[in-house]
This record gives sequence, C-alpha cells and structure tokens, in this order.
Amino acid sequence: MKSLTLSVLPTLLPFSIALFAFFLGCRSGSNKKDTSAAYTTYEPAMGTLRILSDVENPEITSVKLLNDKKKDSLAAVAPRNGKFTLVVNQLPMHEVYFLEIHGKSTRRGTDGLDWTAYIPVYLEKSDAKLMLDHRFFDHPGSISKAKFSIQGGSNEQALLNDWQEALDEQQAEAEGKALHYTFGSGMAAQKQDTAGETADQESTITQRFIQQKKPLVASLFLAYTTNAHRTYAIAYNELYQAMPDSARRTKYGIDLIQRLTRIMNPIQQLNPATQVIAVDEGLKQLTWPDFDTYKYLLLCFWNSADKAGHAAIKRIDEQASALKQQEIALIHLSVDSRFSQWKKWSPPLGLQHNYKLRKEIQQPLIDSLYLTELPRYVLIRPSGEVVDADVSLDALNRLLTSTE
Repeated sequence: MKSLTLSVLPTLLPFSIALFAFFLGCRSGSNKKDTSAAYTTYEPAMGTLRILSDVENPEITSVKLLNDKKKDSLAAVAPRNGKFTLVVNQLPMHEVYFLEIHGKSTRRGTDGLDWTAYIPVYLEKSDAKLMLDHRFFDHPGSISKAKFSIQGGSNEQALLNDWQEALDEQQAEAEGKALHYTFGSGMAAQKQDTAGETADQESTITQRFIQQKKPLVASLFLAYTTNAHRTYAIAYNELYQAMPDSARRTKYGIDLIQRLTRIMNPIQQLNPATQVIAVDEGLKQLTWPDFDTYKYLLLCFWNSADKAGHAAIKRIDEQASALKQQEIALIHLSVDSRFSQWKKWSPPLGLQHNYKLRKEIQQPLIDSLYLTELPRYVLIRPSGEVVDADVSLDALNRLLTSTE
C-alpha cells in the first residue's frame, strides 16, 4: 500500500473527525437531549458529611477533609488517641472528598517517620453514618501498617475503596523497594523512586478501574482525576453514554462531556504572531515570517521536566530534515513554567528551532488547543490555519516513512 503523504493527510483528517463524530452520535442516539442537559448550570444539593472513627490508633496526629483535588482544606478535627467524629455541613452532594490523615510511626525500624493517608469519601446521602475502617497492613513498604477505607456507603463508595486499596498496595511496593532500614538508630534512609514511574503506575491503576465502565458517579470521578481524555476519548465517551441521567448531571459528568466536546471540536485558526509568542535561549523572539516559505508548520508542544518524553522529542527532531523535504518546518515549543528549567534541560537534546513560550500567552494557548497531554503535535499552515490539532504518532510515522 502506498505510504501516506502530506498531500493525502489533510484530506483524510476531516473524514476521520467526521467518522468519530458519527460514532459519538450513534452512541448517544436518543440520549441527545440528555447530553444537552449536561451543559446546564451545575447546582448541587447541599448536605452534611459525618464520619466516625472509633478505633484507637495513637499514631494518628491530625485529620483534615480535602476537596476532590486534594488541595483545599474544608474542615479539620483533632483526634483523641486516633478516635474522632468529623461533621461538615453544607457540602455539595454527589462529590468526592478526601480524608487526609497524618501520623507518626511508633514501630521498630520506622519509629519517628511521618506518614500520610488519603481516603476517598463519596457524599451520597446527607448525614449518612459513615465509618472509617482500620485494617492491619503487614507490608514492608507501609509505614503506617494500616489500610483505611470508608464503610456504610453504596456501590459508589465500594468502587472508591477498591481503587484506593490498589493505589495503597502499589505505593507500599514502591516504598518497600526504596526504604533501607537502619535498626540501630531506629531511623530509615529512604531512597526515592522516580516520581514519573510512580505517576505512571498510579495512572495505569486508575485506568484499569475506569475501563470497568461501571455506571457510577465514582467512575466519572476517576476519569476526572486523569489527564488522558484525549487518549481515551472513545472509551470515555462509552463510559459517559452508559451513565444514568442523574450521574451525567453531576460535577464529574458535566466535566467529562465538556472535555470530550472540546476534543472533538478543535480550534480551526491560530494567530501565531499574537497567540504563539516564544523566545530562544538568548531571549530572541520567534519570528514567524521566517517560516512563510514552508507549506506546513509542525508545532511540537512539550515540557522539558517530563524526562520520559525526551526520547520521543529527540526522535522526531532527528527527522527534521526529512520533514523539511516535504516543506514542513518542525518547531519545538516548551510549556515549561520556568525559563531556567527549560534552559537547563533542552540544550543536551540539541533541538532545532527550539523555543520557550512566553508566560503571558502560555495558559490562553493551553486552553485554546487543550494541551493536556504532552508531547503534542499540531499541524498548521503559516497563515495559522489549523490542519490537524492533534497529529497522531502513527500519522507522523507514515509521513516520515514516505520520505525514505
């Protein structure tokens, strides 16, 4: 079969997008009205969250309730020998919260080490009697030696419990490999596992639970925690279509359908001169007219802090000459938050046409192109016309193969 050339690629793109849109339409069918309803203003009912812990655990030092991003503290309670009753009024219902429990180990080998546990809680019924369950967790990598979960909820809470237990076991495995105990001093020297590897493992676990496609709000919440909506767009749409109306109208149902809609309706036009302002290592601004002689510009958005993506960036840069033969200029655009970080990590890669996006335009551009998964390749014309807002690696490989 003839290799896919650039002249064919733009022709196929509208067809592939239309095909995917047709698929979404077929899946929704009679639910079209329900999908539209998901865009109404989110107005959650308010309720009271009540959690009781009646198990003595002198290692527990503090208890907080966090939002679903684990960022904002919503309430706190002082435990007494590990026991506590947490009551929080006027919370949005049908949302997930996290108990953040801090403790200090009193066990041999880890004595004095701090530990933190996060326990997801689904507020389904106001003032429901939820209990914090403590179970012994005899794993070398567990400092707390405890597994926590919420009891008294429905299948929604059960899914969250299973998900968190899988994460806890993965974390214990990672910590078990990293901890080297020095029994004489009662202290532990910890060799940190790479954050990237841990994040990848957690993402894999979360995707495993999402792919069960249980028609639960908890499933929508798990999708909400990921940054992979573009990669799993079809699977996530199938998940959404399987949801009852009540789940679609929750915070997580609305978030999911809005993200999918943005992915399936990409931006059609950019103004590089005003929207894509970038500088090189010497702070010289990228001059877009320099690329007017090219037929296409392949914009490669990446983050130098993501070392796992360096190999892919290097590989595509090695094909810059082959792309140039097809009148395509490859331009690397970093979305790093700090110029110094990009300046440190990018030179060893030896990238051609390597620039750092200016801070003031970075977030608006991220929003316009929905740059949630990096590296990301966007094919445009020098005029700013967007040919493909998400060039797949397969399409790139076929494009490069056609030049050999």
